Amino acid sequence: MRSPQPDSATTPEASFGVEAARRRLPELLERAAAGERIVIRRHRTPMAALVPLAGQAPTDPSLRQRQVQSLMGLQGSGRGCWDPNQRHPARPAPAAPAFVQPVQHLGPPGEAQRQRAFNPRLLAHGSRIALDSTALVAFLADAKGAGKHLEPLLQGIAAGYWIGVVSSVSLIRVLEGPLACGDEALAQRYTKAFENPVHWQLVPADAAIAAAAVRLRRQEPQLDDSAAIELATAIQAGAAVLVTDHPALAQTGQHPVLSALRV
Repeated sequence: MRSPQPDSATTPEASFGVEAARRRLPELLERAAAGERIVIRRHRTPMAALVPLAGQAPTDPSLRQRQVQSLMGLQGSGRGCWDPNQRHPARPAPAAPAFVQPVQHLGPPGEAQRQRAFNPRLLAHGSRIALDSTALVAFLADAKGAGKHLEPLLQGIAAGYWIGVVSSVSLIRVLEGPLACGDEALAQRYTKAFENPVHWQLVPADAAIAAAAVRLRRQEPQLDDSAAIELATAIQAGAAVLVTDHPALAQTGQHPVLSALRV
């Protein structure tokens, strides 16, 4: 027996070109599962649609809203939006302190070839986790499989187990990708994902953050302005750790860091 088709008069609908749909397929599948009807167009002509298998949107509107706005549903949605040549170059930095740990690291002697992920259970319930722009962009662009390593942390934030901390500098960088591609809808999705204060704390770069960033740069000259603001934001917000893909930040001795460097 065929499932009933969704009622176009009551089911939210969005349309995408073939290339945009290919690039954002994981996101669109999540949106369709949450009850949205996604129309795929070729040269402005409707060709196909992604619809929920049940044919209807979830009965709980708040559940659907959380699904649509969750950052987890946006993994890989920004592939090709950011210039890969704009990565921060490695700079001279002191040896990493003991509390700097990689999100992905090699196993103990004898298991050197087996990769192990950082154990999120080391972070207490209610902890604040700061993610800088490099880590967020790596997740949204799914650069070299970054999503697999950052997924446990972001799942914990999405579930309300931890609170994510994002600086205004990070949000600028995150929005820069889709806006550079002319994708206003994706930029809006990113904005909405960080608007829920239950899951995310958006920290503006005020005078206190600026002053702290200047002091950090004097202590660690290898930090550029953006990196210093990211680090100052994590410290000011009381974050337990800062997750970063920036080589200099991954080596800082000023704050506990989880390095997302995929080397």
